[in-house]
Amino acid sequence: MMERSLSEKRPTAALRRAEPVHLLTELKAILYLIPFLIPFTVFYLWPVIRGAWMSLHVWGIQGMQKYVALANYAKILQNSDFYAYLWNSFYFVLLCAPTVIILGLLLALIINQRIWLRTVIRSVFFLPYVLSVSVVSFIWLRLLDAKNGPVNAALHMLGINADINWLTDHRFVWWAITLATDWWSVGFVMVLFLAGLQEIPADHYEAAKIDGANAWQRFWSITLPGLSSVMKIQIFYQIINCLKLFGQVQIMTGGGPGDSTNTMIRYIYVTGFKKDMFGMAAAQSMVFCFIMLLIAVIQFKITDRKDG
Repeated sequence: MMERSLSEKRPTAALRRAEPVHLLTELKAILYLIPFLIPFTVFYLWPVIRGAWMSLHVWGIQGMQKYVALANYAKILQNSDFYAYLWNSFYFVLLCAPTVIILGLLLALIINQRIWLRTVIRSVFFLPYVLSVSVVSFIWLRLLDAKNGPVNAALHMLGINADINWLTDHRFVWWAITLATDWWSVGFVMVLFLAGLQEIPADHYEAAKIDGANAWQRFWSITLPGLSSVMKIQIFYQIINCLKLFGQVQIMTGGGPGDSTNTMIRYIYVTGFKKDMFGMAAAQSMVFCFIMLLIAVIQFKITDRKDG
């Protein structure tokens, strides 16, 4: 009996000795998180909380003026401009996200081959991505100038004599913004796809060749499944990135012609900084943030279902 009682006490004592070690490990983990949590709280969490509080008030440049509860949200949902600018944002997603992903994948497939100067070519395509949005926008503002722009000059050399108003004609303006954005961001998409391609084992392609699979069959059966995780990241990132469109529109078109290129982010900017309605702008931001979160949740649900 005595031996039994001693054996029962030993695990308890061991657990007691392990508790300080366990707590010390948790404390170390918290200390490692502090360098991340401090800037996250200051620059992300607190502005969101502050913006949510502002959205419940009439708030101008001089500060809070009046508490209005959910009145700002009701005005947003009753405003036809909100739906028009929201559609403009989604329209740009439909134009830009597929084109930049397809172009990035094609470039990655080409550069992944053993071609001459492929490192130089990869650097050339990636270089625009290091530029700021303002620099990119001013470059394309000059390139697409209706009178003196190189794009129209090249079209004249091909026999098209009309001066196309790329940035003032509603038929072409969205394509002009998409072209500038694709040129700017395709290098980043290409690099991610290239990294994914290099993770696919080469012996899979060799086995497919032995079985008689042609290039298209190898791409469909090996390459695309091997890039599935990268593709999910690309789709998610590009949708969110396109929804945040602002700089290109602000510099290249100013939201014109008319309001045809006004997006949600520019709508929020104009409401807050041009109309001095920061409470309303904060409410618009909250609504738009909720929409983007909803899109993210739907996308994750769809991808999880496919994985299952």
